[in-house]
Amino acid sequence: MGIRALGLCAALGLASFTAFADYSSATKDLKNEDYTAAFNEFKQLAQQGHAKAMYELARMYELGLGTEEDIYSAFSWYMIALDFGNDDAKDRYRKIRRLVPSRKEGKDHYKALARDFGFDVHQRVLAPVKDKSGHDARYITVKSKVEPEYGSSLAEVQSAWATVGFDVNQQGQVVNHRVIASFPKDVIDDAALEAISQWQYKVPNDYSGEPQAVYDLTHTFKLEASKKSHRREYESQLAEYAQKLKALAEDGNNYAQARYAMMLESDLIEQSKDHYLDWYYRAARNGNYDAQLWMVRCFEYGTACKADKDKAFSWLELASNSGNERAQYQLATKLLDYETIHYDLDRAADILRKATHNQYLPAMIAYAKLLAFADKESIRNYEEAVKYAELARSDAPDNPVLLSVLGVAYSELGRMQQGEKYLRQAYDEAKRRNWPTQNYLELMEGRASMMANGTSLIY
Repeated sequence: MGIRALGLCAALGLASFTAFADYSSATKDLKNEDYTAAFNEFKQLAQQGHAKAMYELARMYELGLGTEEDIYSAFSWYMIALDFGNDDAKDRYRKIRRLVPSRKEGKDHYKALARDFGFDVHQRVLAPVKDKSGHDARYITVKSKVEPEYGSSLAEVQSAWATVGFDVNQQGQVVNHRVIASFPKDVIDDAALEAISQWQYKVPNDYSGEPQAVYDLTHTFKLEASKKSHRREYESQLAEYAQKLKALAEDGNNYAQARYAMMLESDLIEQSKDHYLDWYYRAARNGNYDAQLWMVRCFEYGTACKADKDKAFSWLELASNSGNERAQYQLATKLLDYETIHYDLDRAADILRKATHNQYLPAMIAYAKLLAFADKESIRNYEEAVKYAELARSDAPDNPVLLSVLGVAYSELGRMQQGEKYLRQAYDEAKRRNWPTQNYLELMEGRASMMANGTSLIY
């Protein structure tokens, strides 16, 4: 069972977390003289507040590596890195400022860049403030739990933990459950998955009153051996595991940073002075999608930092702009909520289309719905609504939203009987799932009225 029997990467299982680029991969590209890739990665990380990436980006501008040589951009990024506390930037800034043709133009360039990516704007828009009050406005609650069944023989000799990631569907059932990390690997994985599959949640409603699926939840199961000798051996191996994981995290691997944060959050590392918020924040700035979405939830619900809806939205935009379809879907749902200042139908449609083309099911459902029900003619498209609804039904054949989309779209396309059939199925399925049925009932009644009067109805 010992960690020594495994290669470090296999033991740490670093491929479980998602990332676009991180500092370690960028420095590797730089070392391998893949300057274009390194430049693009450092630039993305620098714009997210990564101080070391700012220094490397300035250096690449100074030397013309992966980009055109630009003394003013080098000067400005060294200054911003210095503002973020990068000590290495101090000496380079002192040297390069002598080379700037115009000190005034250099400072003007710095001020313009700092307006978007400087320390002050980062603190205002993205940086967390620890909140020790314990406030945690849970957006989803557990109705019933089932504990894993480990077996008496295993529980006597083995300590272990397993962190499970999962989604909750609109019925409050756990779906897409998978082991994110475990130690020792595979000891309690199956028991943890079996237990979490039986949990039941109370889900919130979305802006339209329908039950809202919730994504990217985690829970850590722990088993402690009854024999002290086995507990001591496990604790020694776990300490070594955590030490090596932190070393990778310190080197700039965002998988390791997010994993280390998760272990801290789950109290799996004893006597550590590190705080999981700091490491999630570090991983988020280093391009880890899971950590960025964790920051969204932190600001949204005040789970470890001072709640701040604007910062939550900023992190969601940042993750979405990086191409993360989960973030794109979540951002689109914010933009579709007409009760918020972020309401933007056109932008939501554009974002959902991108996530749909990445075959992300929640986005496909939302996009099909928008194409069928949008009150804006430039977005509404019944042929496209049918196409995407049918594609999504390959994974969710009885989803009431998709059935209602087909009902409305086929009716508007002149296929009244087919449309009426799908609307009846949507109502029946929503009722079976204990969803609110008023919307589906009104759709059926609206279609009947439309057929009687020969008029069109947009729901």
